[in-house]
Amino acid sequence: MKYLIVGVILAVGSIQTISALQCMQGVEVKQGSGNSNGAQKNEKPLEITECGLTTVAASTAFLFAVKPSSITFPSGDYKCYHLKYDEKNSESSTIVKGCIYKSLNVCDGKFSSDNVQEAFCSQCDTDACNSSGRYGFDLKLLGLTLVSVIAYLLK
Repeated sequence: MKYLIVGVILAVGSIQTISALQCMQGVEVKQGSGNSNGAQKNEKPLEITECGLTTVAASTAFLFAVKPSSITFPSGDYKCYHLKYDEKNSESSTIVKGCIYKSLNVCDGKFSSDNVQEAFCSQCDTDACNSSGRYGFDLKLLGLTLVSVIAYLLK
């Protein structure tokens, strides 16, 4: 009986961990010298979203506007990206985060134009890896671990 309980718990834990990739999604504008304007206050905060066709389409469209050389054919897998670029004529910078297709290489070389210059770029393929800080441990897995320990101890 205890093997059945442990097997069910492990199966449920495996199903919980097999889910779509989650990435931070959004655009954040940082003004230099402490200047803040109304547009920055009205920005939608970055949020964790599950990668899918709509989120990838939105991220790819924005990337095409900023960095057109990075566009390739879509693939079935996803990854997260984090791109920061600075405006040359001011002290403001823009941080873009989101989901893209795994075949797309956002960090294929720094770009620069008359107005903007790339400052930082990264790509990764684990949940919330493009955030400034990870969100601790998964409470579902912790709960499943506790239930399996209790089931084992109750024999």
